[in-house]
Amino acid sequence: MRILYVTRHFNYSGYAILQTLIENNFDLIGVVLKDEEPKRHDSLAFHLSRISYYLSSKLLNFERIKNFNSEQNLALKNHIPIVRIDSIKSEMFFERLKILNPDIIVLGGGWYELLPERVFGFPKYGCINTHPSLLPEFRGTSITRWQVLHGVIKSGSTIHYVNERFDTGGIIDQLELDIPFPNSYSPQQLFNLLGQKGAQLMVPILRNIESRSGFLEERQIDHNPEFYKYFKKWQWKKDDLVIDWTKPLDKIYNFVLASTQEHYKYLGPMFNFNKKVYFLRKVTLIVKKKPSDFASDSLFVVLTGKRMIGLTSNNSNFILQLDKIQRYDSKPLILRRAFNPYRLFESNLNQLFINE
Repeated sequence: MRILYVTRHFNYSGYAILQTLIENNFDLIGVVLKDEEPKRHDSLAFHLSRISYYLSSKLLNFERIKNFNSEQNLALKNHIPIVRIDSIKSEMFFERLKILNPDIIVLGGGWYELLPERVFGFPKYGCINTHPSLLPEFRGTSITRWQVLHGVIKSGSTIHYVNERFDTGGIIDQLELDIPFPNSYSPQQLFNLLGQKGAQLMVPILRNIESRSGFLEERQIDHNPEFYKYFKKWQWKKDDLVIDWTKPLDKIYNFVLASTQEHYKYLGPMFNFNKKVYFLRKVTLIVKKKPSDFASDSLFVVLTGKRMIGLTSNNSNFILQLDKIQRYDSKPLILRRAFNPYRLFESNLNQLFINE
C-alpha cells in the first residue's frame, strides 16, 4: 500500500508517527512538508541554534521543551522523497499528487490548511488524520492547551477520516490516556505523549486497511458534550493573560500550566504586585491535608517548604505554590531569569496578594 505522508516541521506527533511507519516497513512514497524551512536541518546554523537554545535554558533557568527532531532529516536518512509545497490547495501539488498516485494519504502531524476534497478524496483508501484528543471532544487547534486549561482527567489520540471540515470525519479508533490529578503535564508534554499514542494506534489501522483493501468501519463514540465545540487558536494578547485571582486556585493552576511557553522570552500569565508587573511561569498545586489556620476567605500567603511561597484561602482545598516568577518591564525578557518569589514576600508573609 503506497502511503503519502503529510506533516509539519518539528512536530512531536509528526516525527513519532513517521518514525513508527519507517520502523514497520510501510511503503512511504513521499513526505509532504511546507516549503518554508531551510533545506537542511543538519547544517552548522541548525546545530548552533540548538546550542544557543541549550545555553539560554541554563542562563535563564527554563525547562527545555522545544522539539528539534526533524521529519525532513528522518525522511532523507531513509531515502524517502521530500515534497515541498507552499499550499496543499495548489494546482502544482494536485498535479504532483496525480503522479505519485498514493493509495492513502496519512496526516501525521496536522497541516496548516483545510484539505480540499479533490486531495482527501483522491486516494482509493482516502485520507486519515491523527488528532490529539478524544474526538468529538476538543476539535480545532492549540488543543492540548485547551485540555490542560479545562483540567481534563482523560485525553487520548484519535485517528479519523478526513472530510470537508476540521476534525469531523468518521472516527476509526482511539487510544486513551489517563491524566493524574493534579495534572503535571504541560501542553507540550501532553502533545508528545498523545503523539506516541497516535503512532501506536496508526500501525494496526494501516495494516487493517491494507489487508481489507478498503475503508474501515467508522465508530460512534460518546464523551463529554461540554467539549464538542470547535476550539480556536490560543491567544497571547496581554488582556487575555492577566490572572484572575478571584477564580478557584485549581483553575488558576490550570491556566498557568496551559500557558506554558518553550522560552521565557515570550508572554505568559501576568499579575501586578507593588505597582510592578510579573509573569507567573511555574506553579505547583498542593492538596491540603487539613483546613487553613487563618480565618480569611481572601487569598493569603503561606510557607510551603524551604523558601517556597504558596497562596490559599479558607474556602479552598488547595495551596497554589509559586515556583517561578519573572519581572516584566522595558528590558528584553530574554535577559531576565525566572526566580523563586520568596523574596517578594519575605518582608511581610501575610500580606494579601489579591489586593495589590
